[in-house]
Amino acid sequence: MRRSLLGLATAGLILAGCTTDLSAPIDAEAYECEPGTEGCDEIRPIGPGGEIDVDMGNFYFEWNDGIAVTGEIDVIAHNVSSDYHNIEFLGAAEGSSFMGGTDGEAVAGAMGNETGEGVVALFPGEWTVICNVPGHREAGMETTITIYATEEEAEAALEEFGPTGQSEEDMGAAG
Repeated sequence: MRRSLLGLATAGLILAGCTTDLSAPIDAEAYECEPGTEGCDEIRPIGPGGEIDVDMGNFYFEWNDGIAVTGEIDVIAHNVSSDYHNIEFLGAAEGSSFMGGTDGEAVAGAMGNETGEGVVALFPGEWTVICNVPGHREAGMETTITIYATEEEAEAALEEFGPTGQSEEDMGAAG
């Protein structure tokens, strides 16, 4: 019994010396991942993607065709006016590209009566689409598009809404 009490007393003294003052703030730095480190890569949408086709005019978007599922989506944007326009998906994954060069956050842009192409990486949900040329969004070049989680959801939307898979509200075309 004496040994047990002596062991407990010794353990208590050792633990007493190992306590930390939890009331004092601790200076901590955010963990910074180095690119390519396991578990530190950017989260990107995975899925079959698709292709969408849109007309850009003064000052509207009109979805022509295409229905997309999460993933990398090819964007074909026809500028049907004489002024430059582009298409930006607000919040799109970094690395979405504008074919033909960098254009801010635009995925596709084109001079008057030309076509621009690009690729955008999108998760399922409703996305706000704008022309980021100063003043164009305010003039009405803003709409939404729905990206579907599965091919089954996309097919159901296609049956319900037709070749664009978008409701009139989502298409937001105001000529």
